[in-house]
Amino acid sequence: MLLSLWHYLKGYVIVEVRGASGEKFLNLVTYHGIDLWNVQHKGDCICFCTSIPNFKEMKRAAHKTRSRLKIVGKIGLPFFTYRYKKRKLFVIGIGLFVVLLWILSSFVWLVEVEGNTRISSMDVVKTLEENGYSSGKLKMNMDLRMAEAILLKAYPDMIWVGIDYEGTRMVIRVAESVLPPTMNATNESPRSLISKRDALITYIAVEKGKPMVKAGDIVKKGDMLVAGEMPRGEEDPSLYYAASKATVRGKTIYSLTKTINMDQVKKQYLDETSKKYVLKLFDKNLTLFNQKLTSRNYDTMYTLHQLRITKLFPLPFGVEVQARIGYEPSYYTLTKEEAEDMLLAQIWGEMSRSLGKEAKILKREAYFKQVGKEITGTLYVVAEEEISYPVETSIEMQNKGEVLNE
Repeated sequence: MLLSLWHYLKGYVIVEVRGASGEKFLNLVTYHGIDLWNVQHKGDCICFCTSIPNFKEMKRAAHKTRSRLKIVGKIGLPFFTYRYKKRKLFVIGIGLFVVLLWILSSFVWLVEVEGNTRISSMDVVKTLEENGYSSGKLKMNMDLRMAEAILLKAYPDMIWVGIDYEGTRMVIRVAESVLPPTMNATNESPRSLISKRDALITYIAVEKGKPMVKAGDIVKKGDMLVAGEMPRGEEDPSLYYAASKATVRGKTIYSLTKTINMDQVKKQYLDETSKKYVLKLFDKNLTLFNQKLTSRNYDTMYTLHQLRITKLFPLPFGVEVQARIGYEPSYYTLTKEEAEDMLLAQIWGEMSRSLGKEAKILKREAYFKQVGKEITGTLYVVAEEEISYPVETSIEMQNKGEVLNE
């Protein structure tokens, strides 16, 4: 890589040798220490690369071996500058472009987070922005080790974080703590079961722990269902704390109210489309082209094409394309039955996401009330479902319980 760059900066030529003594010519050139590379046989000729001074020196060897030399290619910076020596503005423009790229590469234009699963990437980026680490900042003014310390302090779930520059990107690599596995009966931490909803207990079966309720009891959200304590044995009535295991089902009631207007609007999309091109330069927006759209109502889809020099060098320039499609609003009025059916479908779709996967629907009732053009609906659902929720019991409570029972 470095050798190829060095050859390009010095400049070199691709030479073609013809004659009956091509091999003799190569031997003579090598004997005199003339450097050449990429030697290839092509039919009745030999091709190779050499520097400009070396080409001049090998003319004597060609004369002795009665070989004919021909330059078939000129590559390198000296030939490039000679070609454009009369176009000074062009050369100056290239120089300014290179300087501009060097200056832009000294800034961070894109922040990316890798390796995170539970921690939100947006939260990580926002935390760094609040502490002065964001896109548009000069690299030399940012202490990456300090930024790593800030993230480790802000997110306890991070056990390691590494921040590096890759071109104009600041890449944040995160390693999160591993969640503890589900424990078996011999090493589970003490925990009790509480109710996650107001309910009427319909069934309870305790495998481990002390039941605090029975079938037919009414419990509130947060009430203790099964305490995480067990007797040590028949001969020892003292208690110890353990991980409760039980199945507790109960009747729960869900209710949800929503309103719908009987006057509805439907979009009838037209064939009329237009595009708007916006140049995004740092935090500025400059409209390049705006195609007119006669329709007053339209939907817009945004697409951003960010300028970058390879993946490692995104630049603070981009073109945003706004594709717009017009539509004609169509107004219509629902009947009372249609409005109630649509409203009921909306309420049930939202409520079903709150129900447990194994919930059994026992009863469902809907009530509607119309005021003018608006209909308000309330849906009541009675379901039977698992209502227990585990909470850990503190070690202090465990030790206290053991002392009191000794």
